Amino acid sequence: MHKRIVLTALNTKYVHMNLAVYDLCTYSDNRLNLNTPCISVREFTINHNLDIILRELYLENAYVYAFSCYIWNIREVLSVAKELHKVRPDSYIWLGGPEVSYNSVKVLEDNEYISGVIVGEGEQTFYELSRVWLDIENEEDVDDSVYKDQAYSVIRGITYRTKDGSIITNPARDLIPADDIPFIYNEDNIKGIFDNKILYYETSRGCPFSCSYCLSSIDKTVRFRDFWIVKKEIDFFLRHKVRQVKFVDRTFNCNKKHANDIWNYIADNDNGITNFHFEIAADLIGDEEFGIFKMMRPGLIQLEVGLQSVNPDTIKEIRRSTSVERIADVLCKIKLLNNIHCHLDLIAGLPHEDYESFVNSFNTAYNMKPEQLQLGFLKVLKGSYMEEKAGDYELIYSESQPYEVLSTKWIGYDELLQLKLTEEMVEEYYNSGQYVNTLEYVTGLSDSPYEFYHALGKYYSENGLSDIGFKRENRYNVLKEFCLECFKNMINPGLLTDLLTFDYYLRENAKNRPGWAKKLLISKEAYNTFFKNGGNEYIDLKHDGYDSKTAARSMHIEAISKEAYERLVTDNSRFIEKLKISVTSDLIYSDILICCLFDYEKRDPLTHNAYVRFMLL
Repeated sequence: MHKRIVLTALNTKYVHMNLAVYDLCTYSDNRLNLNTPCISVREFTINHNLDIILRELYLENAYVYAFSCYIWNIREVLSVAKELHKVRPDSYIWLGGPEVSYNSVKVLEDNEYISGVIVGEGEQTFYELSRVWLDIENEEDVDDSVYKDQAYSVIRGITYRTKDGSIITNPARDLIPADDIPFIYNEDNIKGIFDNKILYYETSRGCPFSCSYCLSSIDKTVRFRDFWIVKKEIDFFLRHKVRQVKFVDRTFNCNKKHANDIWNYIADNDNGITNFHFEIAADLIGDEEFGIFKMMRPGLIQLEVGLQSVNPDTIKEIRRSTSVERIADVLCKIKLLNNIHCHLDLIAGLPHEDYESFVNSFNTAYNMKPEQLQLGFLKVLKGSYMEEKAGDYELIYSESQPYEVLSTKWIGYDELLQLKLTEEMVEEYYNSGQYVNTLEYVTGLSDSPYEFYHALGKYYSENGLSDIGFKRENRYNVLKEFCLECFKNMINPGLLTDLLTFDYYLRENAKNRPGWAKKLLISKEAYNTFFKNGGNEYIDLKHDGYDSKTAARSMHIEAISKEAYERLVTDNSRFIEKLKISVTSDLIYSDILICCLFDYEKRDPLTHNAYVRFMLL
């Protein structure tokens, strides 16, 4: 039969793509020089019906199926591979990736249908295997299995099953130079299979740090791509105006010159569209970096910072040397620039971190005011130092993916469940960015940010709300009802409703008014007159080609109280324009209202919120 190899990836979401399988495919294609391409890539998600994945792979009629294995997909990969072997018994099934590299022998022992595992970095290994699989050496007259046993014996970086059932592990392979990492994107696929996807890109491999929970700490050899190569590849993204490029470098700025050269180049060649995402060590950011950041368009880059914990004993035990105070200072300065979206990461279940300690870590992180706060739970990765220390830490974790912590000597399962309640609310309310002004008000009424989100999580659980699929507007109502019940005599119901309504229309150009909002105080006649006249003495909308109906469709006017106004104008956003008059306590009468005009055609590139101008009406 015509021999074909199918590289297969099961991603978490459709918007993601698997960089590894395209790396392997491109690296081999560039060296095999075949007239007819014999290596192809198939991507699915773990949410696909596994029967559909099985059918699609069966119809590929491949000689070899090679699966990319990670903590989030190993269960589904093994399930599909097992069934695929039944219907394609003459095909070979190989695995690769971090989830099988550190226990490759056991993978083969437990799964008799697997032919072999690529251990570690895979480009050169996969290329040499492909030569064997495609019979490049023209060895067609010998027994297939015998030939492969002989050929496999000299390929470094694999564990494989021989014809007689023995399992052999070959010596490890040397790492390839960073400049040999293939650039997988081209004119055909950038607007084809990668359209509307987050594009992953790497300019370095390895990590100089030794975080005990991370596999990257095993490879201390950090390799950087030549800057002139990186420039050409960034130019490709800029030229094609891709939406987002996510750098997968483990600590992007571990080499100051490498990072700053790239940040300078991106700032100097901004196309006004593309966003670049970086994972960084915030405590390495200095004056030179701030000088570069200051020049950047809002939304040009976003930064992800791994705080993980503020407990000094925890930080030391997980082999980090970060300064919490330095990270807080850097994030504060970035916040003042008002042009960079920041994510901050915490991990629950780390050594020496008990419940109260984690609450302190959460509150400290929350008060740094990142755009997103990711509350994760420790995953005990195979091959990590954390796995070695599991006994010392009395670390109990799930036996199947994602190997998540269940308890340690410092924190119990019941306490982790309480953190889960909090995490769900942080994800739904804080990280969505849709309730910013309301949350600023109501978290201030609670003992701490953590106590607020934890109480909200308990409210969801006790009222059977956790598993309900809400329309977005109903989430606002639940938040309102919770706050009215939780804070009772402390809260101003009118102010709460004003802030919720403001947050709602800040993001939503909704034509149907939510049921929980106050009655719209602006008459339909006044509303129509405002747009017909092209504004008023405070706001002039008139311009060449002004159309009142178009303006009315792309804008919304909402009346708010003086108290709400005074809270809202403290926002330093360039997308909130204050009234140019003094708002006095006796200003509001039945015919004079403080109003905000939401302009949905002009949105903040960081938050996607509408541009807001305040006026009197």
